[in-house]
Amino acid sequence: MNVEHQNELLEKYRHFFPSDRKIYTYENPGKDIQELLDQKEMVLPIQFGFECGDGWYILLKTLMASIEWHLDPEHSFPRKERLPFQIDQIKEKFGGLRFYYSGGDDRIMGMVNLAENLSYEICEQCGSSNNVSQTKGWITTLCEDCMKKHIK
Repeated sequence: MNVEHQNELLEKYRHFFPSDRKIYTYENPGKDIQELLDQKEMVLPIQFGFECGDGWYILLKTLMASIEWHLDPEHSFPRKERLPFQIDQIKEKFGGLRFYYSGGDDRIMGMVNLAENLSYEICEQCGSSNNVSQTKGWITTLCEDCMKKHIK
């Protein structure tokens, strides 16, 4: 995912991520990777940033907004306290979104399952939902236009 989209989500939903770890956006890849290798603590998967294309940005933004709304105790009667929730990793795998997290509840599990299933109908590169299919080999979910670019 591009740096601007990643930074926007990280800034708005920073409380969803481990507070003691830097999450890299690879504006300076060589330096960022060396910093990860040099850190004393175990490297967490989310520190590699969002490992998917820009086409799923709106899907992720909507998912995180829905989770935020649900976690707000004002919207979750009778619960009076915020549930613990942390994002562990966001990536593409076998052509679909994978959103790994800790905490939450059954509603959040349902939101995540819906987003992961919808990702198979949304082009990972451009976000189109027209004529979407999966590539062979390294499986990627692409629309017809992006598929033509991918084949070249």
